[in-house]
Amino acid sequence: MTRTALSLIVSALLGLLLMSGCSSVDSDRIPPVNVNVVFSTIGDWERYGVTGAGNYQTFIAQQHKPAGFPYKGLEGTGYGGILLIVDPMGQHCVYDLACPECVPSIERIFHDTDSETAGIFRCPKCGSTYDAFAQGTARSGPALKNKYGLQRYRISVTGGLPYAVIRN
Repeated sequence: MTRTALSLIVSALLGLLLMSGCSSVDSDRIPPVNVNVVFSTIGDWERYGVTGAGNYQTFIAQQHKPAGFPYKGLEGTGYGGILLIVDPMGQHCVYDLACPECVPSIERIFHDTDSETAGIFRCPKCGSTYDAFAQGTARSGPALKNKYGLQRYRISVTGGLPYAVIRN
């Protein structure tokens, strides 16, 4: 391969990378806050965690949700709370419940039972919908126009002790 051909290929690949960056989703609109939820035992996970595809649970420490979850005072449940959900591939996903379009107010998304697609969550204020099975990307409303996605957090399910940890 000639140096000119190699140069053209590298330029084309670089151009593709730059173009794809222009259409990226902004998932960092939520202010940085403490996110630390620990499932100390397998029993905690079995009671409050999620295991099946499409199952979800919300965590809002200030409102003691879910009821009975053993918050110890050091936990943080994000800006608007945490959505823990399992996608159709069996992967655990964690998002902030706050609608990124409505920041700085805290408008919590909710499961859109009117949607024909599973994993869709809607903001009650702006009407934006988000797909929890597609990395929290917006599907409609002003969040789609502005390319805002749900804030994602990390989850580690170890199977040991602690059994699972959610962090930012």
